[in-house]
Amino acid sequence: MTRFSLSALIAAFWVLLAPAASAQTSLFIGTVPIPEDASVQNGAEASLTGVWTGKWDSWRNHLLIVERIDAGGTADVIYAVSSEHNGKGNWLRSKATVQGGTLVVDERGLQVRYTLSPTGRMRGIFGDNERFAVLQRQELADLKSSPDKDWFLVGDLQRLQTDLVEDQQAVELATVIYKPAGDGPFPLAMIHHGSTGTGKQPVWFRAVWYNDWLADILNEHGWIAAFPQRRGRGGSDGLYDEGFAEDRSQGYSTNAAISIAGADRALDDANAALSALQQMPMVAASRPALLAGFSRGGVVAIMQAGQMPGGIAGVINFAGGWIGEGCCHAAINPVLFQRIGAFKGPVLSIYGEDDAYYSIAHSRSNIAEMEALGAKSKTHIVKLPGFGKGHWVVMQPNLWEATFRDYLDALDP
Repeated sequence: MTRFSLSALIAAFWVLLAPAASAQTSLFIGTVPIPEDASVQNGAEASLTGVWTGKWDSWRNHLLIVERIDAGGTADVIYAVSSEHNGKGNWLRSKATVQGGTLVVDERGLQVRYTLSPTGRMRGIFGDNERFAVLQRQELADLKSSPDKDWFLVGDLQRLQTDLVEDQQAVELATVIYKPAGDGPFPLAMIHHGSTGTGKQPVWFRAVWYNDWLADILNEHGWIAAFPQRRGRGGSDGLYDEGFAEDRSQGYSTNAAISIAGADRALDDANAALSALQQMPMVAASRPALLAGFSRGGVVAIMQAGQMPGGIAGVINFAGGWIGEGCCHAAINPVLFQRIGAFKGPVLSIYGEDDAYYSIAHSRSNIAEMEALGAKSKTHIVKLPGFGKGHWVVMQPNLWEATFRDYLDALDP
C-alpha cells in the first residue's frame, strides 16, 4: 500500500531550498528559476560542464548549470530547484570542486555530490544520503528558447495502445520509458507502482510514478525500463478501481473478495502493458522480461510472474503487500503471494524496518508462502533513517543498490 507522506514532502522542501538568490532578474525554466546571465564555457572537465536537468527523488524539479571548471578543479555552478509548496523556487550561485571525478558543492549550507553515470546521465546525492537525483544533459540555448517545455522528466512519457476496453473505448496506458544507449532491441524491465495509501485522495491518482535512479541502474545493465501507470492512474485511460468500497469516498475496501478482485484488475492492466511493450521495436520480445514493483506493485509483479513463469527472468519486490497488516483481512496478502505458483526464477524482496503498513515479521511470513512453493527467494532487510519510514525503501538506493546490482549481474541479460 502506498501513500505520499506530506511531512516528508515538506521536509524535502526545506532541506532542498537553496538560500535566496540575489536581486538579479531570473528566467524561469518551467517552475525552476535561473539567472538570466547564466552561461557555459567548455574547458577543463568538459564531461561535467554544461546544463543538467532532472528531479530530486523523482518529484522535485532540479536544474544544475556547471558554468566553468578551471584547471585546478574549481567550478562555478548554479544550483536551482522548484518549490511546489511555497512560491516558484530559487537558485544559488556557488563554488564547487572536482574531486576524483565527483563534483562537490559544499557552501552556505548546501552539500551535494554529483557523479557521471555510465549511462551518460548525472547522479546527484544531497547531504548525507538524504535525497537522490538523476539528471540529463541539455543545451542552455534550448532551455532559454523553449522555457515552458518539461525539461525535467528523464524518461520518455508515452501512451501504450493496449487490448483493454472500458465503456466500449480502447484504453491507453501512460508509461514512462527509459532507453539504454544503443540501437537495441533491449531486454525489458517493467516496474509497477503501488496504491495511494487509503484511496481517499483522488488528486493523488493523477500522479505519475517512476524512479529515475532505479531506471538508470537498469539502463546501465542493458535493460530498457518501463513504468506503466494502471487504469485511472498517472494519466492512463479508464477508472482507477483496484478494490474500492461501494462508496468510493471511503477508499479501498477491506472486504477480501473486493480487494482480491482489485488485484485481479491490476494484473489485467499489467499483462496488457507487457503485451504492448513487447510489440515495440526497441524491446527484445523474445527475451524474458524482468518484473519489479513497489508496495502493491511488488504483489502485481509476483502474480504476473506466476501467470507466465517461462517468460519472466526474475522479480524484484520493494516493500510488497496489497493491504496493510492491520486490516481485518490482512490474510489477503499471503493468498496473493501464493500466486507466484510455478515460477522458479530469482525473487529479490527488499523491505525496510519500521514500515507503517507491513512489519518485517508479516513480510517474512508472506515471503515464506512463496518459498513453500519452491520460489528461489532472497530477502534484503534495511533500516531507513528517521521514524516510521521503512515503507519508502525504494527511495533510498544507497541501502539496496549493491544488492540490486549483484542480482542484475547474475541475470546476465
